Amino acid sequence: MSNLHLHHLKNSRSSRIIWLLEELSIPYQLTSYDRENGLAPKSLKTVHSMGKSPILQDAQKTLIESAHIIEYLIDNYDMAGKNMAEFKPELLANLVINKQFRPDYGTTAYEHYRYWLHFTESSLMPLLIIRLLFGKMVQQSPIGIKQVAKLLSKGVEQSYLNKTLNAELLMLDKHLAQNDWVAGEQFTGADIQLEFAIDAMQKTRQLEPRFANIYNWLKRCHARPAYQQAVAKGGENQF
Repeated sequence: MSNLHLHHLKNSRSSRIIWLLEELSIPYQLTSYDRENGLAPKSLKTVHSMGKSPILQDAQKTLIESAHIIEYLIDNYDMAGKNMAEFKPELLANLVINKQFRPDYGTTAYEHYRYWLHFTESSLMPLLIIRLLFGKMVQQSPIGIKQVAKLLSKGVEQSYLNKTLNAELLMLDKHLAQNDWVAGEQFTGADIQLEFAIDAMQKTRQLEPRFANIYNWLKRCHARPAYQQAVAKGGENQF
């Protein structure tokens, strides 16, 4: 039995990790959890004190945070065609070069990989979460203050969210006009990390049709056999 055990919350970022595990073609155990009142169930806290998904267990290690897990899996399980029995983790070269899902250190592609890997959660997702929270605030506000909530939400949209999101998406679309994948010619863990946010925008009609290069990139992501296998195992995200 594999040492890898992924704790997956349905309709969550943990779908990324299922996808990467399928791309890596390595055995793993998958435990899926249903949401309770829209949130992660309390049972996840028995796996990790933060009680959020993804949670990846590898023997005695327990890891959280998508980017951390993606880098860990690529460091330790991306063999790039090598036989697992021949892989020697104590050799630095086995950790840093010739990876299938990460460009080599020191290359321009590697710099793109690292930037877009962390762009998703540090720049793009916070804006989407702010928009989501303001939407919920308007929905749940008592009738007496609902109009005030709407005005506040509209003000934040116009003064900050729309401008910042538009600038980020323009930057990404321009980058993808010249590259099939965010790191360049090589599909990487950064594409896996970014797909969740872009898919959420597309499904909730927040991604305008003018961003054609982003749409085409998303289609390429979803056409990958490993992505389709991940959806079959973990379910398609519904936003």
